[in-house]
Amino acid sequence: MSTRLIKGRKGVRLARIENQTNRQVTFSKRRNSVFKKANELATMTGAEVGIIVCPQGSKPYSFGHPNINETINKYVGEERPPSPSSPGIDDKYVQMFRKANSSELNIRLNSLQDQLDFELNLRSKLKQMNKSAENQQEWFKGPIEKMNYTEASMLKEGLEDLLLKVKNYGTERGYGYENGKWKAE
Repeated sequence: MSTRLIKGRKGVRLARIENQTNRQVTFSKRRNSVFKKANELATMTGAEVGIIVCPQGSKPYSFGHPNINETINKYVGEERPPSPSSPGIDDKYVQMFRKANSSELNIRLNSLQDQLDFELNLRSKLKQMNKSAENQQEWFKGPIEKMNYTEASMLKEGLEDLLLKVKNYGTERGYGYENGKWKAE
């Protein structure tokens, strides 16, 4: 009889994985496996399941059946009836989860508030600029006879620029301008 080596599952040494990439990959795979098993348990037995996984330096991940918040509130929230059999061990983790969640929301709120303040400040500056521009051009709305020399020369320059732009526009599209009339070229 020959001796045959059978390769089966190898035992995994339980120690911290030093390589950051390998550690993250292992975390993701094992987290998904744990969540899958919890889902199977909840489906097969009808149990309420809640899992919160908090990796170091990252956001917490959670799984709950039917819902993580309902499960947490039922057993740890304010409406929880006092029970001598359930010590406050889980309260610490739930509070950590709530604190992490609320701090993330506070950061988002502060960011949005800063954006809103910036936009409101910009809006007020634009309103001021529009008012000053309107005030500078009030002279243009009046009759030409009441304009002073400076206003009339500004109007003349503006009209000459406009005429030049119109001529260039027509020339680009195949029209010529001679003696005050457009001609197709």
